[in-house]
Amino acid sequence: MFRGVDRFWRIAAVVSVVVALAINVYIAWGSSLSFMYDEIGTVIHGRTVLGLESPQVNTPGYYPGWGVLLAPLWLVTSDVFTFYRIAIVVGLAISMLTIWPLSRVAVRLSGVTPAQGVVAASVVTALPPRAIQADYVLSERLITLLVVVATLVAFRLWEKPTYRGVLLLGLVTALALFSHARMQVFVAAVLLWLVFFLVRQWRIALVGLVATGVLAVAANEAALWFHSQLVPWRFVQAQDFLEKVTEAHPRFWVDTFAGEAWTQMVGSLGIVVVGLVVVTAAFWKELRARQVGKAGFVLIAAASMYVLSCLNWGTEHALFTMEWRRFDYWIYGRYIDPLFAVLVLAGVCAAIQAVRSRAVLVSTWVVVAGISLVTIFVVAPDAPTWAYTTPAHIPGAIPWWWALPDGRFPQPGPIPSLTNDNRFWLIATLCSLVPLLVWTLLAALPRLRTQAGDRVRAIVVTAVVLVLGTTSSAVADGASDEFHDRFDNVTPVVGELRSILADHPEAVVAYDNNCPRQRSSMNAERNWLMWWMLPTIVKRQWEWGDDIVFSCPEGEPAFVTGAVMLRDRPFPYATVWILPGDLLDSLRESGELPPVARTVK
Repeated sequence: MFRGVDRFWRIAAVVSVVVALAINVYIAWGSSLSFMYDEIGTVIHGRTVLGLESPQVNTPGYYPGWGVLLAPLWLVTSDVFTFYRIAIVVGLAISMLTIWPLSRVAVRLSGVTPAQGVVAASVVTALPPRAIQADYVLSERLITLLVVVATLVAFRLWEKPTYRGVLLLGLVTALALFSHARMQVFVAAVLLWLVFFLVRQWRIALVGLVATGVLAVAANEAALWFHSQLVPWRFVQAQDFLEKVTEAHPRFWVDTFAGEAWTQMVGSLGIVVVGLVVVTAAFWKELRARQVGKAGFVLIAAASMYVLSCLNWGTEHALFTMEWRRFDYWIYGRYIDPLFAVLVLAGVCAAIQAVRSRAVLVSTWVVVAGISLVTIFVVAPDAPTWAYTTPAHIPGAIPWWWALPDGRFPQPGPIPSLTNDNRFWLIATLCSLVPLLVWTLLAALPRLRTQAGDRVRAIVVTAVVLVLGTTSSAVADGASDEFHDRFDNVTPVVGELRSILADHPEAVVAYDNNCPRQRSSMNAERNWLMWWMLPTIVKRQWEWGDDIVFSCPEGEPAFVTGAVMLRDRPFPYATVWILPGDLLDSLRESGELPPVARTVK
C-alpha cells in the first residue's frame, strides 16, 4: 500500500514539474523588453563586467548580480533582441532549477518525502507570483533562487553546525545583496538569526556574523562600483527612505500592510496563510525550547522584507498625492514574493500532509477574515483601483485584472460588490478562498477521517491548488501581454537605423538633452534608444561633428545647416537628425537614406 502511495507521489512530482514548466513557458512566449529602467538598468551591467563599452543609462540605480550572470550572453550576440530572448530562456532555467532547493527546504521544514517536496515546490513555481516573472528579464528569479538556497543552507547549518556551512550562508546572502539593494534587509535578517544562533554554537555563529557582515559590505561596495560605471550620479534607489517612514502617518501603513498581505493571500489562493500558521506554530515550539531555528529563520526573513515593503510604499505621496497615480503601490508584491515563497511552500506541504487540525484551520480562517475585511472595508474604498498598474509589481493580484474598472471614479470609492466599479477586490478575495473552503469541507467529513481519507484529501486539495494556480497564471498573462504591447515601440525607423549602423560602425550617435517638450519623458526615451542601438554606443550629449543625433523638431540640430530630419520617428516627439558629413554623403550616394521630412537651409 505504501509503495503505491510513494509511486503516486513520484508520478505526481514529474507531472507537477512539467505543469510548472509549461505555464512558465506559456507566459514567457512572445515576451519583449518592457522596463526601460528595471530591465535595461540591470542587464546592461553584464557589458561592464566583460569590459565592453556601455552607454550611460538613466536610472536611480540597480545592483548588478542578474546582469553579471547574464554577461556571457553578450559574447554570444551583440543584437539586443536576440540577447533578450536568450535571457528569457535563462530565466526559465533558473525558475526550474529553483524547484530543487525549494523541494529540499520542504523536506527539512515540513517533513514531507522528497517526491512530495518536488510537488510542493512545483506548485509554488506555477503560482502567479513566481510564474508571471517568466515574462520579464528582472532580478526576481535570481533573488528567489538565492533566498531559497540561503534558507536551505541555514536549515542544514541548524541541523549540523559547521564553519563551512556558516561561511556558505554568508556567501549566498552576500550574493543576494549583490543582486538587489533591497536585499540589505535580508542580510539584516540573516545577521539577526545568527545572533540567536549564538545560543546554539557561539563560535560558529560569531564567525558567521563576521563573515556575513564583511561579505555583505564587499558585495554592496562592488555593486556601487558597477553602478558608477553606468550612471554619472550616486545610487538613489533607496534615497530618503528613513525620512519617508518617519514623516508617514500610521493610517497609510494600514493601507499597505493590509494591501500587501491581501496580495499574498489572493496570489497563493489562501495557501500562504496556512503556511504562516504552521510555521508560526513551529516557531512557538522553538521559542518554548529557547531556540530560534528553521521556522524562526523563515519568519524573520519574510517579516523583515514585508515590513520594508509596506513602509516604503506607505506614504502620502505614493498612495495619494502623486501626479501620476499608481494602483500597484497599494498592493505591491514584487519585493516580498521571493521571501514569501517559503511560507507558500509550507502551506502546500500542509495540504500534502492532509492537515486537518482544527487549530490550524480555525487560525487560518481567522487570519483570512481579518485580512479580507480590513482590505475590503478600509483599503478598497480609498485605493485608486482605476489607476496605473504594472503586472510584474503585483503578480499575485493581476489574475483578476479583467475585473478592474474601465474608467476613473471619485475617491473614496464604493465598498466592493460583485457588480460595482470596485468589484476587483471582492471577486479576487472570493476566488482565493476556494482551496481553503474545499480543504475545510473535506477535513470536516467524518468518512475522510481515516488514513485513506487523508490521502484523498491531500490529493484533492493539492490538485485544486495546482490547477487553479496554473489557471490564474495563464489568465494573468493577458494583463502582462497588454503591458508588453504598451511598451513595444520598436518603429520601422529603429530597424533602419540599426541596419545603417551595422554597415557604418564608425558612425557617432548622440542624444540631445535640450528638448523642452520631451523633457518629462527624456530619461525613458534615452534608455530605450541607447538599448535599441547597441552595440553602437549612444552618447549622453551631442557635439558638432556627430553623425546621428536623437533630438526633436526644434532641437539644437535644427540649427545645423545641411542637417536632415528623418520623416519617421522612434517616439511621438523624438526625431532623428543626420548631420552633414561622410555618413550623410554615403547614404545619399547609395540611395539608403531613409525618407526625409526636412533639410535645414
